[in-house]
Amino acid sequence: MGKDLYSAAEAARDLAEAGLLTGTVTSGPGGPTFRGPEDRQGELPGGFAGAGLDSRNLAAGQLFVALKGDHADGRDFMGAVAAAGHWVLAEKTNEGPRFDPASLRKMSPGAGVLLTGDPVAALSCLAGRWRSRFDLHVAGVTGTNGKTTTKDLLAAMLSGAGPTCATEGNFNNRLGLPLTLLGLTAGHRYAVIEMGASAVGDIARLAPLAAPQSGLITNASPAHLAEFGSLEDIIKGKGELLDVLPANGCAVLNADSPGFAQWKERAPCPVVSFGRKGADQVWSWRPQGPDGRPQVVVAGQTWSVPLPGEHNGANFAAALLVARSFGVDDEFIAAGMKNFAGSAHRGVLLEIGGRMILDDSYNANPVSMVTAGATLGRLPGAGRAVAILGAMGELGSDSEAIHERTGLELANGPVEILISVGENAHPLGTGFDAGGGVSHYCIDLEEAARLAAIHTRAGDRLLIKGSRSAAMEAILPLLTAAFRKN
Repeated sequence: MGKDLYSAAEAARDLAEAGLLTGTVTSGPGGPTFRGPEDRQGELPGGFAGAGLDSRNLAAGQLFVALKGDHADGRDFMGAVAAAGHWVLAEKTNEGPRFDPASLRKMSPGAGVLLTGDPVAALSCLAGRWRSRFDLHVAGVTGTNGKTTTKDLLAAMLSGAGPTCATEGNFNNRLGLPLTLLGLTAGHRYAVIEMGASAVGDIARLAPLAAPQSGLITNASPAHLAEFGSLEDIIKGKGELLDVLPANGCAVLNADSPGFAQWKERAPCPVVSFGRKGADQVWSWRPQGPDGRPQVVVAGQTWSVPLPGEHNGANFAAALLVARSFGVDDEFIAAGMKNFAGSAHRGVLLEIGGRMILDDSYNANPVSMVTAGATLGRLPGAGRAVAILGAMGELGSDSEAIHERTGLELANGPVEILISVGENAHPLGTGFDAGGGVSHYCIDLEEAARLAAIHTRAGDRLLIKGSRSAAMEAILPLLTAAFRKN
């Protein structure tokens, strides 16, 4: 088997050793052939390269992980996927595997099904075993705010020195992280693995799979409070990344963040800190350099930053220190940054109808929302600063009060008009009005787009932001249409 192909026989062996294999199904002369976990699996045909969850978007040779979702059951498609030549990872319980025997009789000779009682645990097992095959530099990235942007910056920096695998989008959870690891190949020299968490223990389950040598915690602030419960537990949960770092590794920590002292003490390896003051590597921000782009100065050295907002100075400084922890020279870092491409809806600047749009719609929490409002006010131009905001999710029983406080903080900044979208976002406007601002409440995105067309004009600067549940990115085409009509 090639270095980049996970053979089915090896995968079955790895699952069996972990007690996660309940059997396999392959094509045989008389139809599907079932082997129990105790049977010889060494003669299984073929294998897979990478994995995916959507049967409609599988790349050639990928493993299909057939999971039951909210709207579809992947096991309903396993027969067609196996017929197309893919291996499948699927659940087999005491009630038996769920598949159409007629479809499995059409299984490709090189395909098959790995059966398990726990497909999520089996996916993690395969990802961890696959990761262990490669000798490469791996960075783990977590934190409340900025982890995806920092991951994108770091991946660009490292790519100047060699092929780099990085978490795509926000694939940073118990499913996305294993999928990223299964995408590693022998050609990769670096990997940047983002780790998200909603509760204490989440990163403790993810980090050992990635086995990073360097770990970065961007910051800690109140988010996911419904699960974490408190800022103290957020600090504890993010710190779980440090527990897997080797003694000769490196922990890159934000000296300006709550939890820094706890993290520094917890780290089992050398620590490099970044911050505005009192850090190993002090950074400062310049909103506009000679080329018109913002700049960050790290330990006296100036770098152009491809994204707006002072918070991205911290993100850039953090990524730079991780890249240097792997021994990457600055010339390679600079070369890699020329090809930087950030994730969609993460601080992207757009122009729609003559307005400058700061599309930061992917997610939100109280700190990131206020930070984005401040960034909006620092964008070039003399137009008004207008925020179109959806609700922030997972804030627990204090959600309404937190939204009001966030609205009040926004009113104390450069935002002049706030348009809240949806009932759960209404308290943002309440707090904004209490702070002397002018807010408008909309029931849905269509109404928000119409209001934005009425209350803004060419030259204004607009922020689009909200939690994933608010799906605020869907307003962008609506704004295009509304501005065209108005």
